[in-house]
Amino acid sequence: MQHKLINSTDVDVLIEEIDKSITKSFTPTLAFIYLSVKYDITYLVRMLDKYDFVIVGSTTSGEVYADDILGVNVRDKTITCMLLDLDKTSFYLKLKEKNKSSHRELGMRMAKWSQKKVNSPTVLTLTSGVEFNNESYIQGLQTKIRHLFGASAGDDQLFQRTHVFSGEKIISNGALVLVFDNAKVDIVSTRSFGWSGIGTQRIVTKSNQNIVYTIDDKPAVEFYKDYLNISSSDMPGIGVNYPMEVVLQNGQTIYRAALHINEDGSLLFAGHVEEHAKVRISAPIGEEIINYVGKGIEDSLAKVENFKADFTLIFPCTAHKNLLGSYAINEIEAVYAKTKEAPLIGFYAYGEIASSRDSNAFHNQTFVTVQLREK
Repeated sequence: MQHKLINSTDVDVLIEEIDKSITKSFTPTLAFIYLSVKYDITYLVRMLDKYDFVIVGSTTSGEVYADDILGVNVRDKTITCMLLDLDKTSFYLKLKEKNKSSHRELGMRMAKWSQKKVNSPTVLTLTSGVEFNNESYIQGLQTKIRHLFGASAGDDQLFQRTHVFSGEKIISNGALVLVFDNAKVDIVSTRSFGWSGIGTQRIVTKSNQNIVYTIDDKPAVEFYKDYLNISSSDMPGIGVNYPMEVVLQNGQTIYRAALHINEDGSLLFAGHVEEHAKVRISAPIGEEIINYVGKGIEDSLAKVENFKADFTLIFPCTAHKNLLGSYAINEIEAVYAKTKEAPLIGFYAYGEIASSRDSNAFHNQTFVTVQLREK
């Protein structure tokens, strides 16, 4: 499989580079395009409409890419594109606005569509909308789809408006699904954590889906203020870097990042938080997170004999970049090395998606790595 990586700070330059890349010996069928919200996405989509290849697009909170020509890179506020000539019968794309349906209903509809397209599907899904309830949407997808991965789009940590797009349209409150045919593509995915709970556990006394109203009968925002000695103006940035560890009533532990403070002191989280769950603040484990992610990839590859990916997709939480700062590139370099230097593209996200037999599929503070190989 051939690929072409492009990074630019200008939409017109990106289009010029794409045009130069298309030759008699390289006709792309699929493109991943990740970019900052600072760019005119409407104009970009209009310019992309002329191409025959399928486009999977998202806004980000930072872009990452790597190959043997460009090396390993972590960027902010750029446009990053990977072109691939993957067999065009091995994948299908759909975008859908949420509209009046519930988030769970949207997921169920996407799942039904995916199964109609492919007998044995693995789903990549990207979601848009700061208030989008990813947890409910993923639960809908999981009614029929066992294997899925992806992320929630970013917007340079403004927490205002995120987008996903194709070569035809943009969606600001909904989801994109790219379905891979497992009969034609081998996929190995890894999910790695890097945070640990600290302090005393409290009880969620009132919540509704992804909105937490009270913890120990006090406004939810007070939970963060008391633990971290911060003011409301410090949120939601602090809420992303220090997520809430949530122990569900079934014993599962998940992490949830606070994205918005409501006027009543309630908090909007990136995923569902059930009433009566035990919660506490969590903190990052430090620079060792770099080795933690690499070890997870090693463990996944150990289960598959002689696997060498054609390309790699990664979805690290934006908190990884906040935590590591200038060391963020070390984490991407480790991933690139552990995936045997397959061409790589990804973005820093507001939530990460990876299926698992023993836990929820939507997470915060994680690093999702997906290696794909054409059969």
